[in-house]
Amino acid sequence: MRKLMMIVVALMMATISANAQQAGDFSVGANASYSFKTKSFAPGIRVQFNILRMLRAEIGGDLWTKKDNWQAYDAFFNLHLLIHVSEKFKIYPLAGVGYINTKEDGKDYNDEVYNVHVNVPEKSRDNAFGNAGLGLQLNFTPHFGAFAEGKYQFKDNDQFCASFGLVYIF
Repeated sequence: MRKLMMIVVALMMATISANAQQAGDFSVGANASYSFKTKSFAPGIRVQFNILRMLRAEIGGDLWTKKDNWQAYDAFFNLHLLIHVSEKFKIYPLAGVGYINTKEDGKDYNDEVYNVHVNVPEKSRDNAFGNAGLGLQLNFTPHFGAFAEGKYQFKDNDQFCASFGLVYIF
């Protein structure tokens, strides 16, 4: 029994060592995101670091374009569990947390029914959110690839977002 445990521990160490030797890939990327709830677009950037062969950390942010007097920016941290389908293609479930600041412009108008001038002040809100989703990555070369993600953001205004982009792998 003791020998069996030693063999299992040795195999686990070998597996961890093999994964750690392929860790350390670092990449930067640019993306375009779309929110299906607000129907707005966002250019964004992201930085990714492979902690292990199958685990990647990502930090990034988006600047949501102005639509109907509303705009926002967000920052997020995600973890990806990489499933290597082939040498060039990966599928990854993702989960993470983030921060979003939304800003709604004030309005200035005349109410003709009551014949008064109305001034609605600007509103700004800060929210934390969690997200979960699924992504795909296709590497065209060892240093260049494309990705697509879909993620659901859990916050007071739940929404689904899709992102597409390019990454450069160092």
